[in-house]
Amino acid sequence: MDVSEQKQILNFLYAVCSDRHEQYQNAQEEARESHLKEMFSHGERESGQMMQEIRTLLQELNLQWEEQSTLSGDLHNLWIDFRSKLSGHDSKAIVEALCCAEEANLEKYEQEWQTNQSGDDRVQALISRHKDELKHSLEKLRTLTQDEASHLKLKL
Repeated sequence: MDVSEQKQILNFLYAVCSDRHEQYQNAQEEARESHLKEMFSHGERESGQMMQEIRTLLQELNLQWEEQSTLSGDLHNLWIDFRSKLSGHDSKAIVEALCCAEEANLEKYEQEWQTNQSGDDRVQALISRHKDELKHSLEKLRTLTQDEASHLKLKL
């Protein structure tokens, strides 16, 4: 894999993390419950850390960073905002929309991990580490949706 492909992968993943940062920021602003605001704030900080790790690796590899966003990330941001407003800031709707966005983020990382199999080991390690963080975040979101469903059943 050549240097320009490495640069393209890292800049794309930076855009994914930037979109994710905005997704968590939007969710935090729309959420009403303090435990959700705290969780979404953590996701926002985690995304910022991931962005910083990518910028650092780009510098180490003497590659240029290019700020961009992804179309699907922009659409997920709009969807989170729309669902929140449509549902009256319903926490379940916000978590479900964020869960959908996180699934898309993880899928993008999975694709880039496959693409980079013959690339730089540092890039591969970063992708792998970020994939693990995304999986963990997605599991927490899914647990929230399952807990919410169980809670609703108890109320009935």
